[in-house]
Amino acid sequence: MTYLGIDLHTRNMTICAVSSNGKKIGEWKLTNQTDQLDALIREISGPTKAVVEATSSWYWLADWAESRDIELVLAHAKMLKAIAYAKVKTDSVDAHRLAQLLAADLIPAAHMVMGTRRELRELLRARLRMVWRRCKVQDSLYNLFFKYNVPIPKYPFRDLNRLEEHLSRHLPPASSLEASLQIDQFRLLEAQVYRIEKQIDGFRSEFPNYDRISQVPGIGKVSSWSILAEIGDISRFKSDKNFVSYCRLVPGAADSGGKRRHKSRNKDGNKYLKVAFSQAAIGAVSFYPPVRQFYNKIRRRSGKHVAWTVVAKELARIVYFMLSRNEPYKGFKGKETPKDTYLNWPHSVSPRSLRGRDRADPSQPDAI
Repeated sequence: MTYLGIDLHTRNMTICAVSSNGKKIGEWKLTNQTDQLDALIREISGPTKAVVEATSSWYWLADWAESRDIELVLAHAKMLKAIAYAKVKTDSVDAHRLAQLLAADLIPAAHMVMGTRRELRELLRARLRMVWRRCKVQDSLYNLFFKYNVPIPKYPFRDLNRLEEHLSRHLPPASSLEASLQIDQFRLLEAQVYRIEKQIDGFRSEFPNYDRISQVPGIGKVSSWSILAEIGDISRFKSDKNFVSYCRLVPGAADSGGKRRHKSRNKDGNKYLKVAFSQAAIGAVSFYPPVRQFYNKIRRRSGKHVAWTVVAKELARIVYFMLSRNEPYKGFKGKETPKDTYLNWPHSVSPRSLRGRDRADPSQPDAI
C-alpha cells in the first residue's frame, strides 16, 4: 500500500508518497489538473490511499478519487494541527506529515459528504447566503426611512411596487434613486432564492426522513432540509450529547486548577445546524404553548439568551432520537404539540411585486 499526503491549494498541490513502514518514496508538485494526477497514479501503481485536509477546495479532488476507486481520507484541519505541530511549516513538510500520519492510521478524520447530499447541502448554504444579502438590503432601506424620517408602512416588504412608490414620494431625488436600486436588488435576490427553493424541492423523494422531522414544532421546510443535509449519517454520533455539541448548542469548558470557565460562542461544530435549530426554536416558542412554557421557565432562571439555546438543544435532541431510533415525533418534554399543517416556504414578499423580477428568464411563473 502506498500512502499519499496531499497539501492542496487553490492552484497547485504538493504530494508526498510513503510506504507502509513510513519510508518516503517520492514527492511531486503538481497543478490542480486531473490528467497530472492520473499520470502520477499510473507511475506509482499498486493500491493507493490518500489524505487531504478539509479546506474549501477538496470537492473536486474527492470526486476524482471516487471515480478512480482511490480511498481518500478527509483530515480535520483543527485537530490535525493539534497533533502535528511543526516549527518549520512548508508544503513539503505538511504533505510528508500527512502521509506519515495516514500510514500510521492517526489521521483525525472529518465527515466527508458526497453525492446527492452534498448537492442539497450546497443549495441550502447558497440559499442562506442569499437570505443574508437580502437582509442587508432591508437594513439599507430602513436606514433611508430613519435618515429622512419617512413613515414606515405596515409590512413594507410585502409589496415592493408600493414600497418603491412610497419612497419616491418622500425622499429627495438622489436617495430615491438609491432606494429604487436597493429594491431592484431585493427583487433579484428574491427571484434567486425562489429558484434555489424549486431546485431543493426536487430532492424530496431521496430523503424519506424529511416528512418525519418536519413534524417537530418549529421545523419547517428550510430547517428540515438543512438538518438532513448537514447531519449526514446520524450513526456517526455516539450519543445525543455528541450531536448537540456538534450543533454548537452547548458551551465549551476550560476547567483547570479547581476553576470552572464556560466558553460560550465556541466555533467547534456545524454553524449551519446551529442556525437551523435556533430558527426552529423561535418558531416553536412563538406558536406552541408547551414549548413557550418551557422557554419561560428557563428564561426566569437563566435569561432569554440561555433559554433560546436550551429550547434549540431540546429540539436537536428530539431530532437525534427520531433519526437514530427510527421513531415518529411523540411530543415536547412529554406534552403533545401537534404540528401546524402550514409548511410553506417563509416568503416575506408578495408574489405580485416580483413580476418581471428576472428579466433574463421570462419563463419563471409569477406565483411562489
